[in-house]
Parts: sequence; structure tokens; C-alpha cells
Amino acid sequence: MARLPPPLFPAEQWTSDNAYITARSMKSSFAIGAIFGVPLYFGLLLSKRPRKFSVERLLNVSTLSGIGVASAGGLVAYSRNTLSDAATLKRRRVELAYSASLRREDDFGTIGAILGVCLVPAIFWTRAGLLDLTLGGGTLGYGGGFLIHHWQTLVGNSAGKAAEPEIPSDDPRMRRR
Repeated sequence: MARLPPPLFPAEQWTSDNAYITARSMKSSFAIGAIFGVPLYFGLLLSKRPRKFSVERLLNVSTLSGIGVASAGGLVAYSRNTLSDAATLKRRRVELAYSASLRREDDFGTIGAILGVCLVPAIFWTRAGLLDLTLGGGTLGYGGGFLIHHWQTLVGNSAGKAAEPEIPSDDPRMRRR
């Protein structure tokens, strides 16, 4: 009888902790890519071959740079997590899950994305297609919310500290029913 190849992601390495930490890293990386997409576009405009300014290209560059940096951040986080043991992953996940600063970062990013999705198409309706306006507006809004959060933290308005609970047990008998 034919034998199956070994699984691509062994259970010891691809846990829910690994997935959570990788997704968290990809969110922050997406915001960083969205922020750096705008200067990247203006750098391309000022390069040796001058191009005409286009709202559609600006929105596309910000979206694609956000996706590219998020992919790279996810790859780095996944490779780092596969080299860590289960206790380290559990500790890292609890730190990330109960961080008030990261929660505020997510909230500001989401609020910015919703505002961007609403305002960018309303302002630039005839300058680009609807998909470019919607995705680009959400990307620029998410990056803007990320910047506002970090600006407030820099100014001194910190998000505070949430109380960290005990690390939950992996024993299925200890889970709530």
C-alpha cells in the first residue's frame, strides 16, 4: 500500500499560537507598508523618468506595498515562531493578546480604514476605478490610523496596561464548557 508524505505543517509547529502571532505581525506590517507606499510613489514620480501624478497609481502603490510588506512580515514571524518552543509561543501570544497598546492600534487602524473606504471614493470618484478607490482608501486609512496611534503614544497619551491573566492550560479538562 502507498504511504502518504509527511504533513506540510506538523502539529508541533503550526499551532494556534503560531497562527495568532503570525497574523498579528502581518497586521502591523501591513500598516507599515501602507505608510511607506505614499513616499515610495512620490519617489517614483521624482525619479529620472518623470511621470504624471495619478490618484489611481498612488492608491495602487499604497495597497500593493501594504500587501507586500505584510507578506514579508508574516514570513519572518512564521520562521521565527517555528524556531521557538511551545512555552515561548504561549507567552508571546498572551503578551500580544492582552496588550492595550496593540488593541488601540487595531482600533485606530480599523476606524481609519472605514473612514478611508468612505471618504476616498467620495473625494476622488472620477479619478480611479471603484475597486482601486475602495482598496486604496482602506489601505491609506488603516495606515493613517496606525500613525495616529503611534503619534499619541509618542506625545504621551499611552493606552495603559491591561491586566494579564494566568496562562491557560492546554489540558482539555480545564477549558470552560
